[in-house]
Amino acid sequence: MKHRRMQAVTFGLWAALLSSSPVIAQEGRYLFLQTNDIREGQNAVLGYSRHDDGSMSPHPGNPFHTGGTGINNDTHGKLGPNDNDTPLVISADGRRLFTVNGHSNTVAVFDITRDGSLKHVPGSPFPSHGIAPNSLSVSGGTLLVSNRNGDYHQAEDLKGRSKASYCSFRIEATGSLRFVSKVEVEDGHKPTQVHVSQTNPAIAFGNDFEVDADFDGEGKRSFLAGDEASVKGQMHVFKIGPDSVLSELALVQLSETDASYKYKGMPGVPSMPLGLWTHPKLPLLYVGFVTRNNLGVFRYTADGGIQFRGSVPNSGQDICWVLPNKAGTRLYTVNNLPRPDLKQGAATVSTYDISGDHAERPVEIGAIEVPQPGGRFINNRNFEQPDSTAFQCTLSPDERFLYVISQRVNQTEENKSEAGNILHSFRLNNDGLPQLAHSRPLGPDGVDFRSRPQGVGAVDR
Repeated sequence: MKHRRMQAVTFGLWAALLSSSPVIAQEGRYLFLQTNDIREGQNAVLGYSRHDDGSMSPHPGNPFHTGGTGINNDTHGKLGPNDNDTPLVISADGRRLFTVNGHSNTVAVFDITRDGSLKHVPGSPFPSHGIAPNSLSVSGGTLLVSNRNGDYHQAEDLKGRSKASYCSFRIEATGSLRFVSKVEVEDGHKPTQVHVSQTNPAIAFGNDFEVDADFDGEGKRSFLAGDEASVKGQMHVFKIGPDSVLSELALVQLSETDASYKYKGMPGVPSMPLGLWTHPKLPLLYVGFVTRNNLGVFRYTADGGIQFRGSVPNSGQDICWVLPNKAGTRLYTVNNLPRPDLKQGAATVSTYDISGDHAERPVEIGAIEVPQPGGRFINNRNFEQPDSTAFQCTLSPDERFLYVISQRVNQTEENKSEAGNILHSFRLNNDGLPQLAHSRPLGPDGVDFRSRPQGVGAVDR
């Protein structure tokens, strides 16, 4: 299928979608996101009913407080340390929700009731056994947690007292978490995601991504972990034992790919991973090579062996989050920044064909901009970007919609606007290509503009 032309969405259309006609509520179709509220003890999960036109209505019980505090990112234009995926996950049976409190170093666990309300399980929230938990993945009765150690408001830990880590917990019958094991990450690497294989529940993957460098010559914008520039990344292959013990099988460095101007990569820095996800039916791992604007493909074995199969170009800037559908025919990536050379004005979502032989050689068949109202600013890499940009995503259980969270990333003092935290829904057409259906500003729902909402999950109950 030929590459589809970029679908530009104007602000006028976006505003029209906000004022769409009334909809019929769909009982039992819910969506949840985390506010990542930086006010002490005010972090929360917001619940929504999902509707057939892509719109959402808030749950009357909102907010469901997590018992902790989100991670503050007033880093003067630096995108991190909110580099993460799956800070909120839902169990396979749709009965429990897990989410992180990044600044409080805890994990909250909720029972999801039939009416979509959330109820803490006994003992929630639970210590994450690390600093700044940021990603979760469930494997049967095991919960995996990555602790980034990237909260610069816990500076003593960030600058050497503690190490980042991957931890495993046993999920008790009540939903309570029992700590089992920890794998510490050496040399200052910072995890962004942990993910259990969809075809082998005894195998999991982690990726570390750290950019702590003063690209623009103004140290106040970067250098969170120390006074020296540090740009590095790697991947882990883990084994999950029957007793929920986590052990490392392999430590993987990314292969170098094209960093030329053609793909608008980042020459001078290594090839690094950000988002990752496994194929739902084949032993393949997809990885966003964020500094190369490439999508990488790895094949892995049951004993933890892993082989790089190659990479393909991505039309966006900073490919970050990766998500395939259940059929293994389409894969979506959220690309954090626009490509000026392609006349993009905002972050994009790319669609890849991964069916058949394309599973190991994906083909990008479409890209669509994520509407971002507001201004622009000069980021820490010394180029202009929108005040708000796209982060995590999820698919509805029936895979008719793709939901994307946008964050107000411009937390500089110059930004006086309170806009930018938005939940978008994209309807997937018969080819699996997304088309904007609805956009919901999250400020009126109680998301403080100084916070950056993160994590999104959908469930049918």
